[in-house]
Amino acid sequence: MELQQSLSALAAAVIIILSASLSPTEAHAAIGRVTEQTGPTEIVRDRHSIPSAVNSAVEMNDTIVTARSRAQLTFQDDTTVKITEQSKLIIDDFVYDPKAGTGKLAMKVALGTARYASGQIAKNSPQSVAIKTPTATVAVRGTDFSMTVDELGRSLIMLLPSCNEKGCVTGQIDVSNEAGTITLDQAYQATLVSSLNKLPSTPMTVIIDQMNINNMLIISPPRRADDINQKSQENQTALDFNFLDQDFLGVNALDENDLNKFNVLDRNYLDNDLLGNLLDFANLALVASQEQMLMVNTMLPKYSAETKLTWRVDDQERLILERITDHVAQVIVPKEQDAVLHLTQSGVYVYQQINQGGSTTITINQR
Repeated sequence: MELQQSLSALAAAVIIILSASLSPTEAHAAIGRVTEQTGPTEIVRDRHSIPSAVNSAVEMNDTIVTARSRAQLTFQDDTTVKITEQSKLIIDDFVYDPKAGTGKLAMKVALGTARYASGQIAKNSPQSVAIKTPTATVAVRGTDFSMTVDELGRSLIMLLPSCNEKGCVTGQIDVSNEAGTITLDQAYQATLVSSLNKLPSTPMTVIIDQMNINNMLIISPPRRADDINQKSQENQTALDFNFLDQDFLGVNALDENDLNKFNVLDRNYLDNDLLGNLLDFANLALVASQEQMLMVNTMLPKYSAETKLTWRVDDQERLILERITDHVAQVIVPKEQDAVLHLTQSGVYVYQQINQGGSTTITINQR
């Protein structure tokens, strides 16, 4: 009898231990929380969609997807990631030892815009942090930066200053892919990575308000600091010019003999076939007009200029669509791209098919 009771107690203990080891809390430990959220957001976990809310747990291998909302994730090591509307973030790996302040972190921005702010892992184990996009990998050196990824996988990566109550400091990040590595080490430096096998573009410093870091960055690139300085110089008036700095007496106009440069008798006007030239120009213009009509009918079926949507093809064989009213909307895609554009601008809706249309949808809402 006593033996039977002992075996029963042992079996119960084994069941309790097995139940504890299979507990969902232990099997799927939270690595962070949703600390801010402005609207509907979902967490995709084990192929199941879970509605997110402030204080929702975030686990390894989760995918966070926003619609018309923004969200902020805070991890156990105080790393924060803010994602804007229409964004998708995948958490690949997270391990953290709070006593040592070390661990490893890997995540991927698949679409949209995310802003990363380093936590303890990046400060103590920077080599163990890898943030990826479809076309680049970012090696973090304990700093802030943003990533904007469009539907084609192109990535615009910008280094940002890290600010607190003591002031602002700027760290360093390395942006790499199969073609090479570019280092950003100045605040608001940015690089565009268009494909995995093409070197990231040369870093350029841009002028932008951090509140405007969103999905429009690639469609409407921020202004370069050099361009602003140049434009400032172009806008100078006569009052900005000091004529006293000029040495007008240093050049003697009498030393220049323009009569030796050109003789009116050197030119034979009878050599010009004016009628032939006019006919050639007319034919060329007609051919160009026909080619342009064929191009627009192929690339932009049912295009109408009444929508105020303008188009052009640049020297890189990219189709550029623009609509400028009180807002500026610009879309840049490869000339052969199949897509559908839905543009709503100040209450006016414009639909435009690009080539065959297809499943790629570009949606722009400007109020």
